[in-house]
Amino acid sequence: MLRKIKKWFTIDNCVDFAVDILLIIWEVISSPVLIVMRLARHFVGEWVTGKIKAFIRWIAHWFERKRAYRLEHGHGIFRTYWWLILSSPLILFFGALAIAILTGLTEGLDLVYKDISASFE
Repeated sequence: MLRKIKKWFTIDNCVDFAVDILLIIWEVISSPVLIVMRLARHFVGEWVTGKIKAFIRWIAHWFERKRAYRLEHGHGIFRTYWWLILSSPLILFFGALAIAILTGLTEGLDLVYKDISASFE
């Protein structure tokens, strides 16, 4: 173990490490807004992804509970899901509309992010 550590601590490795640390410090000092924006984008992205996954899980469990209820009471598929079948065109339309709006917002935020990073260079 000690030999591996000694082998790693060469002049080249130490200089490379020092230069990397100085570059990171220089980037943080010269553009702290970018660091904040990157962190916010990362955590907001994780939060949105988590909410989407939770919503999809909720839908899957809802269908699972409905199926158990339908089989227990001997109801047919149309009797259980008639309102969902009839409203499906509206659900699809508003889903496509939401995806279009979110895509536009994402592209707009990317443009703003690029403008901000270009202004700090």
